[in-house]
Amino acid sequence: MNIAALQADPTLAVSIEQTLRLNGHQCTRYLSGRTMIGALRGRSFDLLMLDCDTPGIPALEVLAWVRRTLGNEMPVMLTGTSNEEAFVAACIAQGADSYVPKPLRTAELAARVLALLRRARPAGDECDLEHGVFRFATAERRVWVQGKPVLLAPKEFDLAVLLFRNLGSLVLRQAMVDQVWRYHMDPASRTVDSHLSRVRTKLALWPHNGVRLSSVYGLGSRLDAA
Repeated sequence: MNIAALQADPTLAVSIEQTLRLNGHQCTRYLSGRTMIGALRGRSFDLLMLDCDTPGIPALEVLAWVRRTLGNEMPVMLTGTSNEEAFVAACIAQGADSYVPKPLRTAELAARVLALLRRARPAGDECDLEHGVFRFATAERRVWVQGKPVLLAPKEFDLAVLLFRNLGSLVLRQAMVDQVWRYHMDPASRTVDSHLSRVRTKLALWPHNGVRLSSVYGLGSRLDAA
């Protein structure tokens, strides 16, 4: 999923970005509320993380702008040094979905992010395979990249699912033939290469989307988190 973080502390920003990426998300960091609001006018995200200790436009003002402009469906998490009951209650009352006090605990942060994303998922969403900006509903044979549907041919879809289910591992060409084509075919066939190329292009399997598809000559291909 795509997450935007308002965070001026470089050390904390690195910790947040690493935690999110390890859990399959992409994180875009903004140093000020002004730059984040400017970005939100032209970009869409799945979740916002706003730090109340960031200088400049207060996080609560950014939150108010989000609710006024983007509505109530966007999940928003606030973080901050204050853990006073009145302050936390005020944050929730003004539209925050969650408040996490500092120091941030990475496991808890990851769990809270996942909970908010699940809560925001539309009813009837049957996605059962996800990594970062990529979401698959395998029973319905549908796939989305950055929230946008992508049309794949049947064998392209099967090949993409095989790669994502084996993320970080080499998928042998013979395994591709056995599981995607399911009939006798030479693993060295150019048919495999042409399908891999189309999957790479259609799904934009590039580092800017958080993944990298590489080939091991004569053996197979592997999809890695970038």
